[in-house]
Amino acid sequence: DPELMKTMPKEVLASVGFDALSHNMEGYLATRSQPITDQLALHAIRLTAGSLPKVYHGEGTQEDWENITLASLLGGIVINTAGVLNREPLASMEYDTILKAVQTNYMGTVNVALRSRPYLQRTRGKLIFFTSSSYTRGRAFYSIYSSTKAAIVNFVQAVAQEWDADGISINCINPERTKTPMRQQNFGVEPDETLLMPERVAEATLRTLLTDCTGQVIDVRRPVAN
Repeated sequence: DPELMKTMPKEVLASVGFDALSHNMEGYLATRSQPITDQLALHAIRLTAGSLPKVYHGEGTQEDWENITLASLLGGIVINTAGVLNREPLASMEYDTILKAVQTNYMGTVNVALRSRPYLQRTRGKLIFFTSSSYTRGRAFYSIYSSTKAAIVNFVQAVAQEWDADGISINCINPERTKTPMRQQNFGVEPDETLLMPERVAEATLRTLLTDCTGQVIDVRRPVAN
């Protein structure tokens, strides 16, 4: 709440602002960052850099205070984009490869939810996971990936009901084919016009985080040409 932040002593305000900045810088510089989280982190970094000096020196507008609040929100929101895609027939996959995919794609989601719940309860926070357009129908040569993404959707819908009384919002972003390193590794270089850009997914994620909805699957698609 920007109004509450206005009552902070200047030294506390500076500490909170730099905390938000450092969280977002850590997210952007992490070795396992994703294009989607990069865009969100960069947005928060720009908001903080542009508005924190102004509010600290007593020159900030209402928009500047709201920018700091949003940047702090982005720094603290739990977003899980971990995913592994191995494009090969199930019969020829090594068992360890299957196990790693299930542990990363599905158990990673479960573990993040469980570990973050105490914090989310205290803050009435928001949790976002990512599925894939393949969750609606299994695809040949990546059965493990598509089935774990279907499991994530069911998990989000179920846990959203369980945790609704705690004020925790849980949603799932479902982007169509997106230009990411993981996709390029499995499918090679594809024309940009056939792919969704990570920036659009980041924008949809941000819009979802600013709502009160829970248990929803948010489809993200390429703009339709006129």
